[in-house]
Amino acid sequence: MKRIKMLPVLVSVLIMGMILTAGCGAARKPVPQNQPNGIAQAPMPTSPAEVSKIASDLSGVAARVPGVNSATVVITGTTAYVGVDQKAGLEKSETDRIKRDVSDEVKKAEPRLTAVFVSSDPDIVTRLRRIADGVAAGQPVSSFADELTEIAKRLSPTTM
Repeated sequence: MKRIKMLPVLVSVLIMGMILTAGCGAARKPVPQNQPNGIAQAPMPTSPAEVSKIASDLSGVAARVPGVNSATVVITGTTAYVGVDQKAGLEKSETDRIKRDVSDEVKKAEPRLTAVFVSSDPDIVTRLRRIADGVAAGQPVSSFADELTEIAKRLSPTTM
């Protein structure tokens, strides 16, 4: 009689053990691909002179987008902050299109960037110009970390 009562308990323990064992397997994640052609991508440079050159080049790329008068770019790590001075009198939908186009062109010109913040807000554009001028004068970008964090809080990056 004891054997018959123990059988459901034993079966339950075995089933629970099988469920726990099956549920604890490591999740398989796909192997990340750097680029579709499999060529490894070089990291962003850390030399202030090289970063400044890239930022300057990207400013030109952004300024060529129709509707943009001028652009300022600040790069920190793999993030670009872009301030655009647009033509006056544009509607919000046109402003949004311009910011999307600027983001797309910047990403195309520098694929190593992981996030691009674009703003046409005059206050943010002025702050970015001041940071870019400071970096050009030899100050490290890290000295502007708090200000860039504040700017990032006010903006959301465009998706990659």
